[in-house]
Amino acid sequence: MKIKPGGRFFMKLQTIGENFSPLRIRNIRVYMIGQTVNLLGDWMQQTAQAWVVWELTHKATALGIVTFLSQIPFFIFGPWVGIFSDKFDRRKILLFTQFLTMLFAFILAFLIQTDRLVLVHVYVLAFLLGTATAFNVTAEQAFIGDIAGPGNITKAIALNNIINQLTRLIGPAIAGWLIATIGAAPAFWYNGISVIISVICIWIIRSKQETKRQEGSGLRQFREGLIFFRKQKMLRLIILFAAIQTFFGMSILQLLPAYSTIVLKGNANTLGQLIGSAGAGALVGIVIVLPFVKQIKKSCIAIGGALIWAGAWYIVFSFSTSLPLSMVCQFMASLGAANVLTLSIGLAQELTPAHMRARIISTFMMIIFGLQPVASYLVGRTADNIGINKMMLINGSCMVLLPLLLLTIPSLYKLKSTEQLPFPVFRNHTV
Repeated sequence: MKIKPGGRFFMKLQTIGENFSPLRIRNIRVYMIGQTVNLLGDWMQQTAQAWVVWELTHKATALGIVTFLSQIPFFIFGPWVGIFSDKFDRRKILLFTQFLTMLFAFILAFLIQTDRLVLVHVYVLAFLLGTATAFNVTAEQAFIGDIAGPGNITKAIALNNIINQLTRLIGPAIAGWLIATIGAAPAFWYNGISVIISVICIWIIRSKQETKRQEGSGLRQFREGLIFFRKQKMLRLIILFAAIQTFFGMSILQLLPAYSTIVLKGNANTLGQLIGSAGAGALVGIVIVLPFVKQIKKSCIAIGGALIWAGAWYIVFSFSTSLPLSMVCQFMASLGAANVLTLSIGLAQELTPAHMRARIISTFMMIIFGLQPVASYLVGRTADNIGINKMMLINGSCMVLLPLLLLTIPSLYKLKSTEQLPFPVFRNHTV
């Protein structure tokens, strides 16, 4: 039976609309209300914090150090956060980590408001907040599964990502306007208050958590994940693509405060517009582009193509000296960049047996987040020495050239997702 062109269009709209179907569940609605308010404040604080660090130092290296300190806890505590989340009540973990997040936001707001903030304060609080976030994110993903129930987990997590990108579009723009008009402190005050609303929403939710028997220590599970990665050529290629995005793509974002003032001759409002443009691109990428990209059976070509697309726009971005063109570049680059990790993590789950899935994803995330702090420091340091534009040009070029080299290896096109797998169930995905 042939489907009319109009019918295909409405089928695609229905597919996109399914992203929001978990909102039919009361607990999901309550949680996502709190998440929307909380993530809006989180993006406001991230934007304001980057601007404050830049104003204190005017050094890209300092921006890299802050990113390093906020991300390194994911690697340090990676082997244990998953076990911790399975062993203890995830709802209580979220409440406690959210309380810490609120406390750190209020401390920063007070220090800025009273003109007592120095760089070391930001460094210490960035590490403490990163530690709380490492435990929070792991518990959050599992908690969403608890309240969504079977059959809705993937959609609920996707909905959470959509809200994250939507607030990423709005939050930085509001923060930029606040900083340019009345100062940075209100962005931190709002984030602290927004966490209170999130805590209330989590508090009124009642969830059922299935406890899991732990097999070995966190380090042992991490080692098992690495062994599995070594045996699977397809997974190694996927994580290599994700590593390229993390090392060269994500580190570009930390340079935006410096880029806003040095290259575009702008202010905090300019920074908010750039980050907001990236958020808009990521939102469109996840909501509209991703459902179509997922139809591509040669998954690694889809991931590599998204990476090359993002890198090409970052190259254009490195030559831009006007705000409108820079915003277009950020939007277009994020269309591809947002899908690289989403596709990589999703495919990694499909290629992994159920009893090892949590370990593989934990190992995957540890490797990715372990690279980002190193990349942040190196990129910031190098940008101070050779210039912001040249650093962005190098990063964008690597995002184009490295995937192209990988995709030109003939043997990769013979690699299938079933290779070396003891379970013949994933035959629709090829390189």
